[in-house]
Amino acid sequence: MISKFTQKLLNAGFNVVKPEILEALPHDIKAFTQGLAFSQGMLYESTGTEDASSLRRLDPETGKIESLKTLSGHWGEGIAIQEGRIVQLTWHSGIAIVYDLADFSKLNEWSFAGEGWGLAAMDDGYVMTNGGGELIFRNQNFDLIKTVMARRKGLPLRWLNDLEYARERLLVHRLGDSFLYEIEPENGTIARLIDGSELIRLAKPKGEENVFNGIAYDKSTDTFFLTGKRWPLLFKVRISP
Repeated sequence: MISKFTQKLLNAGFNVVKPEILEALPHDIKAFTQGLAFSQGMLYESTGTEDASSLRRLDPETGKIESLKTLSGHWGEGIAIQEGRIVQLTWHSGIAIVYDLADFSKLNEWSFAGEGWGLAAMDDGYVMTNGGGELIFRNQNFDLIKTVMARRKGLPLRWLNDLEYARERLLVHRLGDSFLYEIEPENGTIARLIDGSELIRLAKPKGEENVFNGIAYDKSTDTFFLTGKRWPLLFKVRISP
């Protein structure tokens, strides 16, 4: 699906790149993917829905689930990893749950206002989305630092979902869109688009709600992992700088 907003950018000749697919790995078709993160050679995934939210550790070579912790009473959303901890947003509960990365034992809960959608780690804290056009920056203790509106010629870029910080830019999913948006975190400016249509074509997701979502970055190899909600495939890709 190409949103009207994205189509306007394409019509204006906006810079577009396509990811190079390196591998297509199996992915749990029941996983309603809300977030991905990569750390120390392992891939981590957060899944949503009221009765099947979870936190998972995946083998990035095979896609196999190595560990799984269910999330009872909450709808899981984006995740991010900092200093041996993994933080999982919840959609409507107003809390971010902090786990030990090694064994998924719960360490803490942080409160926040509004909805939780996507989450990414940055050098000095975190950046999250809430389904609108805001990039919400928080420190290491999850205190609010600032918000930046993602815009194009004054128009807000709404429905921001999962995101990742890589190469000093944010790569952001929009709900239901087949493109990733690469955004300058300082001012919310759109730098370019990343076309995920080939991934969608290969994954053949069933159902309108099973959209393109989930992005993780492996800095050591300069590669990304991309998937979608209830997709049968998880892709390892290279995106040109």
